[in-house]
Amino acid sequence: MDAERFVARDTKCALEKVKAKLGADALILSTNRSDLGIEISAVSGESFKKSVSQADMAPSRESVNDITLGYLDRELRALRHVLYTALGERTWQEVAGKKPVSSALEQRLRTLGLCKLAIANITSDIDTSSGLNIAWSAVLRRLEAAIESENKAAIAINVVPKAIIGGSASCRSLICQQLVRKELQNSKSSEVLVISVTSDPSGALVDFCKREKVKRIHIPNVAEAQTYIRRARGRKKIVIETEDLTPGLGTNDPVLKLVKDQKLDIDAILVIPATYQSDVIRTTSLHTMDLPIAGAIISRTSEAVSLGAVLDAVILNGTPIIGLSHQLESCVRSVTSSELISLAKKLARKMVAASERFSERSGYAQTA
Repeated sequence: MDAERFVARDTKCALEKVKAKLGADALILSTNRSDLGIEISAVSGESFKKSVSQADMAPSRESVNDITLGYLDRELRALRHVLYTALGERTWQEVAGKKPVSSALEQRLRTLGLCKLAIANITSDIDTSSGLNIAWSAVLRRLEAAIESENKAAIAINVVPKAIIGGSASCRSLICQQLVRKELQNSKSSEVLVISVTSDPSGALVDFCKREKVKRIHIPNVAEAQTYIRRARGRKKIVIETEDLTPGLGTNDPVLKLVKDQKLDIDAILVIPATYQSDVIRTTSLHTMDLPIAGAIISRTSEAVSLGAVLDAVILNGTPIIGLSHQLESCVRSVTSSELISLAKKLARKMVAASERFSERSGYAQTA
């Protein structure tokens, strides 16, 4: 029984060559990766049957069993390699002991960018006995419930001062402008006050306040800012531009000192750039966990490749999402859970498509 070799840029193309040459009943003997791509060794089903028939005529039954088991073992090894390649980063051991529906749910959530802990939180106690579609619908409902916030109205600044914290300076500046612009739709510019409690105020925010005739005051010292806010509170609708958060300072972080002053009754709006990694967002969440957080505004979605880190924060930290900030939009836009999930799916599809294009280019390069 003579085996034939088939070489192609990927497993799928190699298997197509095998099928075209040896037929659908061909037996895969081995699959190896080389500099040329994927190399498959296979024999036709007819050749294998003849070999087995000849072996049946041999006097030793033990030798027949050895040959048959050897080929079966090679075929199983080849099949395992194909599955392992298709599963990507998921190891064979992770999948082998799980139900197919559970594995599919985890794979879909992983494609959205969720971490293992968030996936376990969302999929816990999900009934998979009714099939993948029903189970996936249940997962999406649970994800929507985690995103839903009862604090949508917290984005208004006409009740208590709002301090914009976290994220980058440019994100905070843009959100300050968008909140003020939203408030100016129903208020006079003389009723709004912007306070920059930072050593380096945003030039864009300074220009915006001049253009809109909104009063802005720069107070780099937290103690002076506290005094000024006490006097202005109740007479003005206040938006506060803050410094970068410094988790390394712990409770001595000036931003924390300002926002935690109960006499000022300040609500903090947390900025979560969609470009940040999960560990950065987690560090920020732990650092601000004792603050009166009204909710979070997601920024830089146009630059993001995934919303996984944002969804992790929502699921694991219970951070309510009150809006999206886009640099091309005049105001912060409220967002529903279904819209956020749709955006996460859209980014995931783009990432998968880009990965497939990269794999194809790599395959062509290896073949060449």
